[in-house]
Amino acid sequence: MDQKILDFLAKEKVSALSVCMPDGTCHNAAMHYSHIAEPLTIYIQTENTSKKMAGLKDGQPVAASVVVGFNEQEMKTLQMDGQIQLIADASKLPDIHKIRYAKHPSAEQYKSDPATVFLAFTPTWYRYTDYKTAPPTFIES
Repeated sequence: MDQKILDFLAKEKVSALSVCMPDGTCHNAAMHYSHIAEPLTIYIQTENTSKKMAGLKDGQPVAASVVVGFNEQEMKTLQMDGQIQLIADASKLPDIHKIRYAKHPSAEQYKSDPATVFLAFTPTWYRYTDYKTAPPTFIES
């Protein structure tokens, strides 16, 4: 993964998450995220009652897209397509908690809420764009 992309993900905090629903429609939500670089995985904390969970409760991967970058001053964006799934293995949560709460300390207040769940998004395609460079920078998988 290009270091520009990893630096961008580390700096930003908000994404748009689109999840394919069981009825074939898409649901989109603005979400705080955290991530690991290898393999690139985006973690999202949500509630098990949220709409996006409709197709994720069985733990099977679902098609999804994530976009990071909404700042018109910087003119950078990262678009990703891939799969998202519920983290069903509780033994993975301590490591995810460290990553999540280091980036979003205020989210730790929901850690013990029984409705709190974590999702893992794994990209299969990405495109980073920086329109402030001349010519524009495009990095894609």
